[in-house]
Amino acid sequence: MIYMTHTFSKSHNGVQLDLSGIIPPMVTAFRPGTEELDEDLIRAETEFLVSTGVHSIVVGGSTGEGQGLSEDETYQLNKAVVDQAAGRVNVIGGVIADTTIETIRKSEAARNAGVSSLQVTPPHYLWAPSVEGLVQHFTRVGDAVELPILIYNVIPWVDIDVHAMNAIIDDAPWVLGVKQSGGDMHKVADMMALLHSKVPITTGIDDLLYPTFTLGVDGAITCMTSVFPRETSELYTAVRNGDHETALSIHQRLLPVWRSIEGSTMTANAKYVLSLLGRENGVSRSPILAPDEDRRARIRSALETSGLLPA
Repeated sequence: MIYMTHTFSKSHNGVQLDLSGIIPPMVTAFRPGTEELDEDLIRAETEFLVSTGVHSIVVGGSTGEGQGLSEDETYQLNKAVVDQAAGRVNVIGGVIADTTIETIRKSEAARNAGVSSLQVTPPHYLWAPSVEGLVQHFTRVGDAVELPILIYNVIPWVDIDVHAMNAIIDDAPWVLGVKQSGGDMHKVADMMALLHSKVPITTGIDDLLYPTFTLGVDGAITCMTSVFPRETSELYTAVRNGDHETALSIHQRLLPVWRSIEGSTMTANAKYVLSLLGRENGVSRSPILAPDEDRRARIRSALETSGLLPA
């Protein structure tokens, strides 16, 4: 794997974020019935991801249903992953919260569990903070936990455009990276053009991994990188090596599978895929239900067509 292929102008306390390559945002295993964290399955999934050669893992992001975790659960989940990883990969703690104080409390829980950095989603319930409010938010969070922050730009009604993001990067010292999600490759292009000299940019767009890699993004943090870390790593490496024939072939194999997974029940659908791949990860928390018979058939068909369903 190729790491840190670009030099960035921004650091804080001598630290920069290495966000290159495939960074799986792991699912969070919950027990059927109680919907409590299943630490044994969490550790098993951590071990699998480490074995694939990735150098970082995100815990408690959107794929990991982080929006529903309490502070205690945030600590418990991150602690299990950090302990199992045992320094073999960087563990990035995902934080999804609606106020600065709640974000700080969850960030402290992740820090106390031993994560090396944070992936933080802007506060987003109904109301959109001003740019000044976001600068203060990320500054207060960073000052409270003294960890580098990767902004997870995904919320439609708190969509941080490239100029606002530039101001945040300039004025919030702990912000050292951007994950551009939300399905808009135009925003990825803008972020790369204006911000990539300052901080690493990662893609969060599952169906556009190939074209965003060709734009030169540093890495990817998406559901598909969690479900298929080896295949997406091969795609990333192929683009970096200029082997676009191989890259396009992998893209075409993965796209139908993503189409079968995507949607409002993506987390449960992804867990069904993982179960077919022999990686049991429990259930999603209510009210997200397991895929129905029609969805399961679509997923199995996509996996079979793409040659990704184990014999």
